[in-house]
Formats: sequence, C-alpha cells, structure tokens
Amino acid sequence: MKTLISIYLKDLLRNNMLGLLVVLVPIIFYPLMYWGITQFIMIKKGVSESRKIVLNYKIESEEFSGIEDSLLSLSNIIPENTDLINPNKSGLFLTVSSQDHLPKYEVFIDSSNAIHKEIFSKLENKLIAYYNSETAKLIEKKNYSTEYFKVYNITARNIDGQNEIVTKVLSLIIPLISVMSILGSCVAASVELASGHTEDKTSETTLTIPLSREKIILSKFITVTIYGIIAGLVNFSFFIVFIMQIFRSFFGKIEEGLLDFDWSMVLNFKTILISIISLSLIAFFVSLIFITAAGFASKRKEGGVLVSPFMAIITYLPFVIIIPAVEPNILIAMTPVLNIAFSLKLIIANDINVLFIFETILFSLLWVLLLYKFLFPFLLEEEVLLGYSNTSLTKKIKMKMDRWKKK
Repeated sequence: MKTLISIYLKDLLRNNMLGLLVVLVPIIFYPLMYWGITQFIMIKKGVSESRKIVLNYKIESEEFSGIEDSLLSLSNIIPENTDLINPNKSGLFLTVSSQDHLPKYEVFIDSSNAIHKEIFSKLENKLIAYYNSETAKLIEKKNYSTEYFKVYNITARNIDGQNEIVTKVLSLIIPLISVMSILGSCVAASVELASGHTEDKTSETTLTIPLSREKIILSKFITVTIYGIIAGLVNFSFFIVFIMQIFRSFFGKIEEGLLDFDWSMVLNFKTILISIISLSLIAFFVSLIFITAAGFASKRKEGGVLVSPFMAIITYLPFVIIIPAVEPNILIAMTPVLNIAFSLKLIIANDINVLFIFETILFSLLWVLLLYKFLFPFLLEEEVLLGYSNTSLTKKIKMKMDRWKKK
C-alpha cells in the first residue's frame, strides 16, 4: 500500500498538465491579476484626478466672504456662487452661515458617488482650516481662552493592540485561501486518479497487483490528501505573497502594521501544526467525495463535469467566514469544511472558543466516518471502479435512498 501511494504520488507530481493547472497557473495568474488591479487603480485614479466637479456655494454672512479664496484654490472643483441651493447628483452644494460669530457649514453630497466623497475630503480640509483661522481671530479679538472652544476631547486607543488590523485580515485570508487552494488541488488529483486512470486503461492493471480493492482505493484517498496539502500550500504561498504586495502598494494602514507586525502571533509551531492537521482532514473529506464522483466517469472531461457540482457547493461554504456578524455556533460546527475554516479563523485571530473547536473536531470526524462508510461501497463495485457504470454519484445516491424508502 505504501508503494502504491508512492507510485500514485509520483505520477501526479510528474504530470505536467496537472502541475500546470494546480501550480503554474497561479504563478502566471496572480502576477497578471496584480498587474490588472494596478492598471485599474491607476486608471481610476487618473480619471478621478482629471474630473471636475461643480461646487455651488452660498455665503449667507458677508463676514465670511474670505472663504471664497480657499474654495478657488481647490483642484478638481469649479466654485459657482449661487442664491439657490438645490441638492442633486450633478455637483456639491455648500452654504456658509454664522453661528456665535463663527462659520457654520452645511454641505450636500451624493453619498453613493465615489468622486463626490473623494473631493469632499479636500473641501473638508479647507473648511476646517478656515474655521480654525476664524476661531483664532475671535480668541484674539474677544480675549477668550483657548479652552473655551474645546467642547470635547477624544482619546484614541487601540485596545487590541497595534497589530489588530493585520491579524484580522490574516484571520480571514489564511483560512479562506488555504481551504480554496486545497480544494482545487484535490479536485484535479481526484479526477486524474479516478477517471484519468480509467481513460488510460490502467485501472485493470492496478487490480492485478496482490492488494485488495479496499486498500487500492484507500491508497487513492491518501494520495489525493497528500497531494492536496502539498500543491495547496504551494499555491497558497504564492497567493499570500501576492496579497501582501497588494497591501504594501495600496493600503497604507496595513503597510504600517506589517512593518512591526509580530509574525509569531500567526506563524508559530502550534498554529501551523493545527492548520496542517485541520487541512488534512478537509483534504481527506473532499477526496472521498471527489474520487467517488469522478469514479463514475470513463474520461477526464466527464470526471470534471461530475465533480463540478460538489466542488461548487463545497467551495462556497468557506466564504461564510468573511461575514462579520457571524459568530461560532452549533450549525457552523456541524457544517463540513466551513467548520474547520471558521476554527482556523478563530485560532489565527486569537479568539479561541474551546467549545466550538471541540464541536468542530467531533463533527468533522463524524462526517469523514459517515462519508467513508457511505461512499466506499460504491467504489468497490466493478462498473464504478472500471468506469463503465453509465450513471453518476447523485443518481446512485438517489437510487440508494429510494431503496431505503421502500424498506
């Protein structure tokens, strides 16, 4: 059995087409994606910088007419003095009135317009600067104390520490992308070892070796699990490098956090060990489904089609971890693949829920045992093992369910 696993694994690693799909495509795809995102942001930034927005303003108090000079100095804004303020999507609207001898602003913007929001930030700086200059004049004129205008005091404090942003981002990215990478690798390997061997007429040869069918099929499960972990981690590593490059280029706060981020909080022996064990459990779980589904096909193309519905359902499960309001609960703990992805999210974010982790381990083992007992008999059937069953896993399950109903 060990020899057969070694042969299967070497066959997968030597398969150029499989390597192209699982490893080389990400190597090519991620840089292209990075280039595409860079170009998109540059184009969008260029459009934003060149686009002019009309600012309709009305100064109700003549003592603040000096603010017009501040408005004229703004780039991308065309100030137009008007007596009628009619807020609409065509431009920004500003009224300047007086309150306690200081300017009072009222601004109307289209909150759904990204250009409006960007230009308003520039306008806001000018309005605040003008307000502060008028405040300074009033203090000097009336001989007021500076504290008179200090109506509130805000002290910013990050309770969770400086690395909160990076940790939260990584707690979403690492579980999601690692699971997705392993799923993709397991699909490709399962189709190759199941329908691929049938298409190449090597299944019959494998049955002649002095090994039981159960051990031959179990060897395929274990091989796909090992290959899924290896290829998935390689794929994931490239993606992490890609994501970090995006952070460094476009997100200032993330970049600041990366400079002093303590990576041992995430990449330590305990977390890596737990992650590999968890992802191995996922790889074995999905290999049971994918190999069985692909086993009903006689060609690789058919195998890919038969596997795709199961891949689609399983792929969408981990996306739940990016929903902020979702808390660990018994339903998530019972959902295969999602429960492990969610557990990894909690572990990386250092927000461990012991009960949820225990439930996740329990239900994950139950799911593996259930699928192994349920799907394994299908693969022992000769027409499935040799790929001439002319049916599919979903139809086979439906037939089996119908028999149970009749009983």
